[in-house]
Amino acid sequence: MESDIKLQDRGTVQIEGNEIFVLAHDIKLDSPARRSGSGHRRALVHNTDDGLTINFNGDYPGGVIVKGTMAADNIEMPNIRGYFGHASITNTMAVLKREIDALKARIETLEAR
Repeated sequence: MESDIKLQDRGTVQIEGNEIFVLAHDIKLDSPARRSGSGHRRALVHNTDDGLTINFNGDYPGGVIVKGTMAADNIEMPNIRGYFGHASITNTMAVLKREIDALKARIETLEAR
């Protein structure tokens, strides 16, 4: 596929090609008419840990909304490590399910008496 950049009507820029290669650490998206507050609007950041950060430093006060299906190989929440000894949501759900099942079994035993 050939690449091209087209300036369309109504202020639209259309980029055609197989990939967009950006040599920068921040991609900012900003619409002053939709903004609340001031400051940066870093949508995607190649961070100092060689990771990809969405909404770096909470630059978008409204947060990040994902509509539709989202898939991830692993989801971790570092803040839950103190409660469960790990940060994995999958492991946390498995632990909680086992605990709920154990509580249900105890309730059934107590009700049977």
